Amino acid sequence: MTHLETRQRIERGLRLVTVPFPHLSGLAAAVRVDIDERVPTMGVFASGRLVANPAFTARLSADDLVFVLAHELLHLALRTHERARGSHHLEFNYAHDYIINDMLRHALGVSTIPAGGLDMPGARERAAEEIVLEMRRNANSMSSRTQVWEGVVVTLDQVLGAAAQAEPGTTGDVLDAKREREMFPGDNEDQAARARAMRDLAAHGMAIAKALGIMRGRGFESGETQQTVRAQRGFYQTPWHVALQTILDGSAPGERTYTRASRRGADHATVVLPGRKRTTQILNVILDTSASMSDDIPYMLGAIGDFCEAAGVDDIRVVQCDTIVTGDETVAAHELAEYEVRGYGGSDLSPAMVALAADARVTAVVVITDGDITYPGEAMPYGVLWALPRPQSSFAPPYGRVVSMQRGVSP
Repeated sequence: MTHLETRQRIERGLRLVTVPFPHLSGLAAAVRVDIDERVPTMGVFASGRLVANPAFTARLSADDLVFVLAHELLHLALRTHERARGSHHLEFNYAHDYIINDMLRHALGVSTIPAGGLDMPGARERAAEEIVLEMRRNANSMSSRTQVWEGVVVTLDQVLGAAAQAEPGTTGDVLDAKREREMFPGDNEDQAARARAMRDLAAHGMAIAKALGIMRGRGFESGETQQTVRAQRGFYQTPWHVALQTILDGSAPGERTYTRASRRGADHATVVLPGRKRTTQILNVILDTSASMSDDIPYMLGAIGDFCEAAGVDDIRVVQCDTIVTGDETVAAHELAEYEVRGYGGSDLSPAMVALAADARVTAVVVITDGDITYPGEAMPYGVLWALPRPQSSFAPPYGRVVSMQRGVSP
């Protein structure tokens, strides 16, 4: 089969994908197909360039080809390229592969994943970040494959170890912009513009999917809105401050030093115990920037500012998240008075919580949310205080403490 015939077969397959998945029509029409032996199977760039190995494509039956093409389009629809930023690229690629293949298994009614694809039954009900955490915990015993398609069964630890020795961006089927520039050096000028256009098509497609009832949940895509928010001060009562002070004191004690004697040893004439060294305190905050939080964010920022000024907290690390991390910066309390908030999309705080889990310096996190969210099912390696703007009886996470920031006049 010639390259032209292979391309035509793929283009026919893309049209067939839109029959069970009409919300992928825009992406299917926009992708550019390249037949290329430099990729072992098939992969997709954020710009919408779909690259396929001709020998691999020839081995796929018509039904299997539709499955594999739908898989690659769903990487664009779920914006895997963006969500993988800041994490191990192949880990996140594989996590989304498990989710996408399980989605397609049920949507297309197949019993096994075609082309020896990655398989995790039930993955479609889980967040990618949750799967990444499981992969990290069980890398030595968790079976996986050396490739997304037609891989040999090995342990996940072997996969990631081999990937660490490979050229960045050459593993998996979610291919990065650097590799696209290297493979197609004469077609780089409009790469960023094409990627933006694909993001717009993805957002439109997901909106159609939710309207048709194909995709259900709290929100699968991030928002594109940003605005400067003026913090509203003095609207929350002190029990919220007490809860914050407790988690701050209990999770980040200062270093022991003999230059500051402990008060516990003051009653012993022959014993001097080391006290705590005074160090800069930082409060780690995850701010839920989903659309449902838009009215509450100014008051929540004001409450954070009130507490930090009263408690002498020097710095506040604010990680903003709707379904992706939209901001991560350290600010002083007064800088929250007028603060640019980005997102206003769906409601999945897993990316932010997992990102902070990778930072060994983080021992406690305040999660500011209305509770209508997705989050990792297993406890994080740090203390969590869930701060809600109002009581929410249905929000009962299996870890951390939940406190309601009821509005009132602070004494």
